[in-house]
Amino acid sequence: MDRLLNDTGYNKYRIPNDDGMQVTVEIWIQAITSIDELTNDFEMDIYITENWLDPALDFSHMNPCKGNLSLNHQVFNKLWTPNSCFFNSKVAVIHDSPFRSVFLMLFPNGTVMVNYRVRVKGPCQLDLSNFPLDLQTCHLIYESFNYNNHEVSMSWSPIDSPVYNLTPVVLPDFDLFSITARKVIEPYPAGMWDELHVYIVFERRFIWYFMQAYLPTYLTIFISWVSFYLGPRAIPARTMLGVNSLLAIVFQFGNIMKNLPRVSYIKAIDVWMLASMTFIFCTLLELAIIGYMVRDEGKPKKKPSRPSTPCPDQQSPGGFDKRFMYPAVCAKPVNV
Repeated sequence: MDRLLNDTGYNKYRIPNDDGMQVTVEIWIQAITSIDELTNDFEMDIYITENWLDPALDFSHMNPCKGNLSLNHQVFNKLWTPNSCFFNSKVAVIHDSPFRSVFLMLFPNGTVMVNYRVRVKGPCQLDLSNFPLDLQTCHLIYESFNYNNHEVSMSWSPIDSPVYNLTPVVLPDFDLFSITARKVIEPYPAGMWDELHVYIVFERRFIWYFMQAYLPTYLTIFISWVSFYLGPRAIPARTMLGVNSLLAIVFQFGNIMKNLPRVSYIKAIDVWMLASMTFIFCTLLELAIIGYMVRDEGKPKKKPSRPSTPCPDQQSPGGFDKRFMYPAVCAKPVNV
C-alpha cells in the first residue's frame, strides 16, 4: 500500500478515471428498530457495500501472493471515494463499536469494495386515512453528494434485489410488507445526479386495536341496548346505563387518539368510534322520548267536582221543612 499510495503519486482528490466512475451499491438491512408516527420517521441498522474500479490501485503487476487485501478505515481515508450519503436522512452515523465499522477490500485489478455499518433515521410518508388497517411507506435516497452522473454514475447491484434484510424484521406494531429499489436521475443546478431510492412498506398489526378499540366499543353498544328491556318505568336504571356507556366509549376514543399525530383528516377508526357514539346517543334520545310519553302515568287522578247550587230557604211559607227535598251540597248565600 505504501508503494501504491506514495511511490506513484496517488491523489485522492482527483477522480481516478476522466471518463467517469461506475459505482455499484448494495444494502443489507440488519434490523429496523422503530417507527414513530408522531415524528414521521423510522430507524434502522444497515450495511452499505460500494464497489468501483480505481486504475491507480492496480497491483496485479506486483505478483501478489494474496487474491485481495483486507484493510481498515485508516487506509480508506487515504483513497478517493464517491462521497456518498443518504440525501434525505435525518440522522446517519457509522457505528463505532468499539472502533469505526468500515471494512475495505482491495483486489489486484484495482477494484475497491468498501462496507459500512450505519445507523440511519429516515422519513416516512404516513397516511392514516385507513388506520388501523393501513400501509406506511418509508423512503431513503442514496447518492453522491459531490459528483454528478458525468463524474460518478451510481447504480444498484444486483439489479433484481439490491436491498434485502438479513434477518426477519420484528416490530411490535408493524410487519415488513415489501422493499423496492429503483434508480432516478434528478436534475440540479450543477447537473444531473443519479439517485438510488429505497421504498420500505410496512403493514400495521391491527390485533391490538381490535382488542382495545373495536371489541370493547362493540360490547359497549350492546350494553347500552340492555336499557330497551328494562321497561319504560325504569328511568333511573336506563339513564345510568346510557350515560356510563357514553362515558366509557369517549374514554376509549381519547386513549387511542393520544398516541397518534393530530392530523386534519378523518381516519377509519374515527368513523367507527363516532358511529358507536351515535348508537349510544340514540339510546339516550329514545329514553328521553319514552320518559316524556309516560311522565303523567302513576299520578292519582283528581275527581271532577259537582257544580254548586244555591240552597233554597229551608223553611217554606207553610212552615214545612224543605231540607229533605234538596241535596246536602249546596252553596249558601253570603251576606255582604
